[in-house]
Amino acid sequence: MDRFARQRLVPGWDQDRLGRSRVIVCGIGALGNEVARLLALAGVGHLLLCDPDVVAESNLSRTPLFRPADVGRPKAEAAVPELLALNPGIRVAPRTAALAEGVGLAELRDADLVVSCLDSVAARVQLASRCNQVGVDLLDGGTNAWGGEVRYYRTGEDCYGCALTPGRRAVEDDPWSCGAAARTTVAGATAPVSALIGSWMAATAVRLLLLLETEPGILRVDAAGRQAGPVSVRRDPDCPLHRRIPPGAVQRVALTHRATVAELLAATAPGETVLAWAPVRIPGQRAADATAGSTKLADAPPQARLADVAVAPREILPVIGRGPDGARTVRYLELSGEEEEASR
Repeated sequence: MDRFARQRLVPGWDQDRLGRSRVIVCGIGALGNEVARLLALAGVGHLLLCDPDVVAESNLSRTPLFRPADVGRPKAEAAVPELLALNPGIRVAPRTAALAEGVGLAELRDADLVVSCLDSVAARVQLASRCNQVGVDLLDGGTNAWGGEVRYYRTGEDCYGCALTPGRRAVEDDPWSCGAAARTTVAGATAPVSALIGSWMAATAVRLLLLLETEPGILRVDAAGRQAGPVSVRRDPDCPLHRRIPPGAVQRVALTHRATVAELLAATAPGETVLAWAPVRIPGQRAADATAGSTKLADAPPQARLADVAVAPREILPVIGRGPDGARTVRYLELSGEEEEASR
Protein backbone atom coordinates (compact mmCIF):
# COMPACT_ATOMS: atom_id res chain seq x y z
CA MET A 1 0.00 0.00 0.00
CA ASP A 2 1.36 3.42 -0.96
CA ARG A 3 1.36 5.74 2.05
CA PHE A 4 1.25 8.74 -0.29
CA ALA A 5 -1.58 7.45 -2.49
CA ARG A 6 -4.02 10.20 -1.52
CA GLN A 7 -1.43 12.93 -2.01
CA ARG A 8 -0.67 11.71 -5.53
CA LEU A 9 -4.28 12.51 -6.45
CA VAL A 10 -3.69 16.23 -5.86
CA PRO A 11 -3.27 18.09 -9.19
CA GLY A 12 0.34 19.10 -9.70
CA TRP A 13 1.64 16.79 -6.99
CA ASP A 14 5.03 15.14 -7.60
CA GLN A 15 5.91 12.79 -4.75
CA ASP A 16 9.27 11.90 -6.26
CA ARG A 17 10.25 15.57 -6.36
CA LEU A 18 9.33 15.95 -2.69
CA GLY A 19 11.36 12.87 -1.87
CA ARG A 20 14.43 14.46 -3.47
CA SER A 21 13.91 17.81 -1.78
CA ARG A 22 16.17 19.19 0.91
CA VAL A 23 14.70 21.70 3.35
CA ILE A 24 16.55 23.59 6.08
CA VAL A 25 14.38 24.52 9.07
CA CYS A 26 15.92 27.16 11.35
CA GLY A 27 14.29 27.14 14.79
CA ILE A 28 12.60 24.01 16.15
CA GLY A 29 10.25 25.57 18.67
CA ALA A 30 6.48 25.60 18.26
CA LEU A 31 6.46 26.74 14.62
CA GLY A 32 9.46 24.62 13.69
CA ASN A 33 7.82 21.56 15.25
CA GLU A 34 4.70 22.00 13.15
CA VAL A 35 6.58 22.74 9.92
CA ALA A 36 9.00 19.83 10.33
CA ARG A 37 6.21 17.43 11.33
CA LEU A 38 4.05 18.29 8.32
CA LEU A 39 6.93 18.22 5.85
CA ALA A 40 7.93 14.80 7.16
CA LEU A 41 4.38 13.53 6.76
CA ALA A 42 4.26 14.96 3.23
CA GLY A 43 7.40 12.99 2.36
CA VAL A 44 10.05 15.69 2.00
CA GLY A 45 13.18 13.60 1.68
CA HIS A 46 15.77 15.46 3.73
CA LEU A 47 15.27 17.83 6.65
CA LEU A 48 18.12 19.74 8.28
CA LEU A 49 17.05 21.14 11.68
CA CYS A 50 19.07 23.93 13.27
CA ASP A 51 18.45 25.17 16.82
CA PRO A 52 20.91 25.86 19.68
CA ASP A 53 18.22 25.74 22.38
CA VAL A 54 17.07 22.94 24.68
CA VAL A 55 13.55 21.73 25.41
CA ALA A 56 11.86 23.50 28.33
CA GLU A 57 8.80 22.21 30.15
CA SER A 58 6.82 25.20 28.90
CA ASN A 59 7.50 24.05 25.31
CA LEU A 60 5.48 20.88 25.81
CA SER A 61 2.08 22.56 25.42
CA ARG A 62 2.88 23.62 21.83
CA THR A 63 5.43 21.17 20.43
CA PRO A 64 4.00 17.84 19.22
CA LEU A 65 7.47 16.36 18.62
CA PHE A 66 8.64 16.75 22.22
CA ARG A 67 7.86 14.61 25.26
CA PRO A 68 8.38 15.24 29.01
CA ALA A 69 11.50 13.08 28.91
CA ASP A 70 12.98 15.50 26.36
CA VAL A 71 13.17 18.43 28.80
CA GLY A 72 16.80 19.56 28.88
CA ARG A 73 17.68 17.87 25.56
CA PRO A 74 18.66 19.90 22.49
CA LYS A 75 15.51 20.63 20.50
CA ALA A 76 17.00 19.64 17.16
CA GLU A 77 18.06 16.24 18.48
CA ALA A 78 14.82 15.58 20.37
CA ALA A 79 12.79 16.10 17.18
CA VAL A 80 14.67 13.46 15.15
CA PRO A 81 13.20 10.20 16.51
CA GLU A 82 9.66 11.55 16.42
CA LEU A 83 10.03 12.64 12.79
CA LEU A 84 11.46 9.25 11.84
CA ALA A 85 8.58 7.55 13.62
CA LEU A 86 6.17 9.59 11.49
CA ASN A 87 8.02 8.72 8.27
CA PRO A 88 10.93 6.26 8.43
CA GLY A 89 11.78 6.97 4.79
CA ILE A 90 13.16 10.48 5.35
CA ARG A 91 16.58 11.70 6.43
CA VAL A 92 16.85 14.12 9.34
CA ALA A 93 20.01 15.93 10.40
CA PRO A 94 20.10 17.92 13.66
CA ARG A 95 22.41 20.89 14.21
CA THR A 96 22.58 22.01 17.83
CA ALA A 97 24.31 25.32 17.17
CA ALA A 98 23.40 28.92 16.50
CA LEU A 99 22.61 29.74 12.89
CA ALA A 100 25.97 31.16 11.74
CA GLU A 101 27.89 28.14 13.04
CA GLY A 102 25.17 25.56 12.48
CA VAL A 103 24.43 25.93 8.77
CA GLY A 104 27.00 27.01 6.20
CA LEU A 105 26.33 29.34 3.28
CA ALA A 106 26.89 26.56 0.75
CA GLU A 107 24.26 24.45 2.52
CA LEU A 108 21.80 27.33 2.33
CA ARG A 109 22.64 27.85 -1.36
CA ASP A 110 22.09 24.21 -2.25
CA ALA A 111 18.86 23.74 -0.27
CA ASP A 112 15.59 23.55 -2.16
CA LEU A 113 14.05 25.81 0.48
CA VAL A 114 15.07 27.55 3.69
CA VAL A 115 12.36 27.95 6.33
CA SER A 116 12.73 30.41 9.19
CA CYS A 117 10.88 29.63 12.41
CA LEU A 118 13.15 31.89 14.44
CA ASP A 119 12.03 33.90 17.44
CA SER A 120 14.01 37.14 17.31
CA VAL A 121 14.48 40.07 14.96
CA ALA A 122 18.27 39.75 15.07
CA ALA A 123 18.21 36.08 14.08
CA ARG A 124 15.80 36.76 11.23
CA VAL A 125 17.96 39.62 9.95
CA GLN A 126 21.01 37.38 10.05
CA LEU A 127 19.27 34.56 8.17
CA ALA A 128 17.82 36.98 5.59
CA SER A 129 21.29 38.37 4.96
CA ARG A 130 22.83 34.91 4.59
CA CYS A 131 20.11 33.77 2.20
CA ASN A 132 20.56 36.92 0.11
CA GLN A 133 24.32 36.36 -0.01
CA VAL A 134 23.86 33.05 -1.83
CA GLY A 135 20.60 33.80 -3.66
CA VAL A 136 18.15 31.39 -2.02
CA ASP A 137 14.45 31.92 -1.32
CA LEU A 138 13.33 32.23 2.29
CA LEU A 139 10.01 31.27 3.86
CA ASP A 140 9.59 32.96 7.24
CA GLY A 141 6.85 32.93 9.84
CA GLY A 142 5.98 34.32 13.24
CA THR A 143 3.11 34.27 15.71
CA ASN A 144 1.45 36.59 18.17
CA ALA A 145 -1.23 35.89 20.76
CA TRP A 146 -4.07 35.38 18.25
CA GLY A 147 -2.43 35.20 14.85
CA GLY A 148 0.76 35.72 12.97
CA GLU A 149 2.40 36.15 9.59
CA VAL A 150 3.64 33.90 6.79
CA ARG A 151 6.33 35.64 4.72
CA TYR A 152 7.69 34.32 1.44
CA TYR A 153 10.74 36.24 0.23
CA ARG A 154 11.86 35.46 -3.30
CA THR A 155 15.53 36.05 -3.96
CA GLY A 156 16.26 39.36 -5.68
CA GLU A 157 13.08 40.96 -4.38
CA ASP A 158 12.15 42.45 -0.99
CA CYS A 159 13.48 40.72 2.12
CA TYR A 160 12.81 40.72 5.85
CA GLY A 161 15.17 43.63 6.35
CA CYS A 162 13.41 45.87 3.81
CA ALA A 163 10.53 46.51 6.20
CA LEU A 164 12.83 47.44 9.09
CA THR A 165 14.43 50.73 10.00
CA PRO A 166 18.25 50.82 10.11
CA GLY A 167 18.02 50.73 13.89
CA ARG A 168 15.87 47.61 13.88
CA ARG A 169 18.20 45.88 11.41
CA ALA A 170 21.07 46.43 13.83
CA VAL A 171 19.22 45.39 16.99
CA GLU A 172 20.65 42.55 19.05
CA ASP A 173 17.46 41.39 20.70
CA ASP A 174 16.71 38.36 22.83
CA PRO A 175 14.38 35.59 21.68
CA TRP A 176 10.70 35.87 22.47
CA SER A 177 10.11 32.79 24.53
CA CYS A 178 7.71 31.08 26.86
CA GLY A 179 10.60 30.37 29.20
CA ALA A 180 11.76 32.38 32.16
CA ALA A 181 15.50 32.45 31.51
CA ALA A 182 17.41 35.59 32.31
CA ARG A 183 17.37 38.28 29.61
CA THR A 184 14.54 36.53 27.78
CA THR A 185 11.32 38.34 26.90
CA VAL A 186 8.33 36.21 27.86
CA ALA A 187 5.51 36.28 25.31
CA GLY A 188 2.14 34.55 25.30
CA ALA A 189 1.73 31.67 22.87
CA THR A 190 -0.78 28.86 22.30
CA ALA A 191 -0.85 25.54 20.48
CA PRO A 192 -3.79 26.41 18.17
CA VAL A 193 -2.11 29.56 16.83
CA SER A 194 1.25 27.82 16.44
CA ALA A 195 -0.46 25.00 14.56
CA LEU A 196 -2.39 27.46 12.38
CA ILE A 197 0.65 29.45 11.24
CA GLY A 198 2.85 26.35 11.04
CA SER A 199 0.32 24.59 8.82
CA TRP A 200 0.07 27.59 6.53
CA MET A 201 3.87 27.72 6.30
CA ALA A 202 4.10 23.99 5.55
CA ALA A 203 1.44 24.23 2.82
CA THR A 204 3.35 27.13 1.25
CA ALA A 205 6.61 25.19 1.52
CA VAL A 206 5.15 22.17 -0.26
CA ARG A 207 3.81 24.34 -3.09
CA LEU A 208 7.24 25.94 -3.50
CA LEU A 209 8.96 22.54 -3.54
CA LEU A 210 6.48 21.30 -6.16
CA LEU A 211 7.17 24.42 -8.27
CA LEU A 212 3.49 25.36 -8.11
CA GLU A 213 2.59 29.02 -8.55
CA THR A 214 3.13 30.86 -5.29
CA GLU A 215 3.13 34.63 -5.02
CA PRO A 216 5.82 36.17 -2.81
CA GLY A 217 4.85 38.55 -0.04
CA ILE A 218 3.47 38.65 3.47
CA LEU A 219 0.19 37.12 4.62
CA ARG A 220 -1.14 38.35 7.96
CA VAL A 221 -3.47 35.96 9.80
CA ASP A 222 -5.89 37.18 12.49
CA ALA A 223 -7.52 34.22 14.22
CA ALA A 224 -9.50 36.46 16.60
CA GLY A 225 -11.06 38.34 13.70
CA ARG A 226 -11.25 35.20 11.53
CA GLN A 227 -9.55 36.85 8.60
CA ALA A 228 -6.31 36.85 6.66
CA GLY A 229 -4.89 39.23 4.09
CA PRO A 230 -1.74 40.37 2.33
CA VAL A 231 0.59 43.06 3.62
CA SER A 232 2.27 45.28 1.05
CA VAL A 233 6.08 45.51 1.27
CA ARG A 234 8.48 46.97 -1.28
CA ARG A 235 12.17 46.37 -1.65
CA ASP A 236 14.20 49.06 0.08
CA PRO A 237 17.03 50.08 -2.28
CA ASP A 238 19.08 51.04 0.77
CA CYS A 239 18.59 47.71 2.59
CA PRO A 240 22.12 46.43 3.27
CA LEU A 241 21.03 42.78 3.45
CA HIS A 242 21.02 42.35 -0.34
CA ARG A 243 24.76 41.98 -0.80
CA ARG A 244 25.43 38.93 -2.99
CA ILE A 245 28.55 36.79 -3.05
CA PRO A 246 29.63 36.63 -6.73
CA PRO A 247 29.57 32.92 -7.65
CA GLY A 248 32.70 33.36 -9.74
CA ALA A 249 34.64 34.56 -6.69
CA VAL A 250 34.10 31.31 -4.77
CA GLN A 251 36.77 28.58 -4.75
CA ARG A 252 35.99 25.20 -3.24
CA VAL A 253 38.75 23.65 -1.13
CA ALA A 254 39.17 19.99 -0.20
CA LEU A 255 38.75 20.73 3.50
CA THR A 256 35.72 20.27 5.72
CA HIS A 257 34.89 22.11 8.93
CA ARG A 258 36.75 19.28 10.70
CA ALA A 259 40.03 20.61 9.31
CA THR A 260 42.32 22.72 11.48
CA VAL A 261 42.73 26.47 11.26
CA ALA A 262 46.31 25.95 10.09
CA GLU A 263 45.18 23.68 7.22
CA LEU A 264 42.74 26.28 5.97
CA LEU A 265 45.23 29.15 6.23
CA ALA A 266 47.70 27.05 4.23
CA ALA A 267 45.24 27.24 1.33
CA THR A 268 45.67 31.03 1.12
CA ALA A 269 48.41 33.20 -0.34
CA PRO A 270 50.86 35.23 1.77
CA GLY A 271 49.27 38.44 2.98
CA GLU A 272 45.69 37.17 2.68
CA THR A 273 43.36 37.25 5.68
CA VAL A 274 40.56 34.70 6.16
CA LEU A 275 37.55 36.03 8.04
CA ALA A 276 34.68 34.29 9.81
CA TRP A 277 31.16 35.69 9.77
CA ALA A 278 31.14 35.97 13.57
CA PRO A 279 33.85 36.37 16.20
CA VAL A 280 35.94 33.22 16.36
CA ARG A 281 35.50 31.20 19.50
CA ILE A 282 38.67 30.17 21.28
CA PRO A 283 38.26 26.63 22.68
CA GLY A 284 37.62 26.92 26.42
CA GLN A 285 36.59 30.57 26.15
CA ARG A 286 33.25 31.69 27.56
CA ALA A 287 30.64 32.49 24.93
CA ALA A 288 30.14 35.95 26.45
CA ASP A 289 33.80 36.76 25.93
CA ALA A 290 33.81 35.48 22.35
CA THR A 291 31.16 37.92 21.15
CA ALA A 292 33.60 40.84 21.31
CA GLY A 293 36.50 38.94 19.78
CA SER A 294 38.21 38.97 16.41
CA THR A 295 36.73 37.58 13.20
CA LYS A 296 40.20 36.74 11.86
CA LEU A 297 40.75 32.99 11.78
CA ALA A 298 44.47 33.63 12.23
CA ASP A 299 43.67 34.76 15.79
CA ALA A 300 42.41 31.26 16.66
CA PRO A 301 44.81 28.50 17.76
CA PRO A 302 46.37 26.95 14.62
CA GLN A 303 45.59 23.38 15.65
CA ALA A 304 41.98 24.12 16.63
CA ARG A 305 39.39 22.58 14.35
CA LEU A 306 37.25 24.99 12.37
CA ALA A 307 34.13 23.48 13.93
CA ASP A 308 35.48 24.29 17.39
CA VAL A 309 36.01 27.97 16.59
CA ALA A 310 32.39 28.39 15.37
CA VAL A 311 32.79 27.77 11.63
CA ALA A 312 29.74 26.04 10.15
CA PRO A 313 29.78 22.95 7.93
CA ARG A 314 30.16 23.89 4.25
CA GLU A 315 30.74 27.51 5.12
CA ILE A 316 31.87 30.05 2.53
CA LEU A 317 34.54 32.27 4.09
CA PRO A 318 35.75 35.65 2.79
CA VAL A 319 39.46 36.05 2.06
CA ILE A 320 40.80 39.62 2.01
CA GLY A 321 43.99 40.47 0.13
CA ARG A 322 45.71 43.11 -1.97
CA GLY A 323 46.11 43.19 -5.72
CA PRO A 324 49.30 44.16 -7.60
CA ASP A 325 48.17 47.79 -7.50
CA GLY A 326 47.58 47.66 -3.76
CA ALA A 327 43.79 47.66 -4.13
CA ARG A 328 41.76 45.54 -1.73
CA THR A 329 40.62 42.19 -3.14
CA VAL A 330 37.95 39.81 -1.89
CA ARG A 331 37.57 36.16 -2.79
CA TYR A 332 35.85 33.27 -1.00
CA LEU A 333 36.75 29.76 0.09
CA GLU A 334 33.97 27.16 0.22
CA LEU A 335 34.47 24.27 2.61
CA SER A 336 33.67 20.83 1.25
CA GLY A 337 30.94 18.68 2.70
CA GLU A 338 31.18 15.30 4.32
CA GLU A 339 28.81 12.40 4.54
CA GLU A 340 25.93 13.63 6.68
CA GLU A 341 26.63 12.16 10.08
CA ALA A 342 22.99 12.36 11.06
CA SER A 343 21.05 10.86 8.14
CA ARG A 344 19.22 8.81 10.71
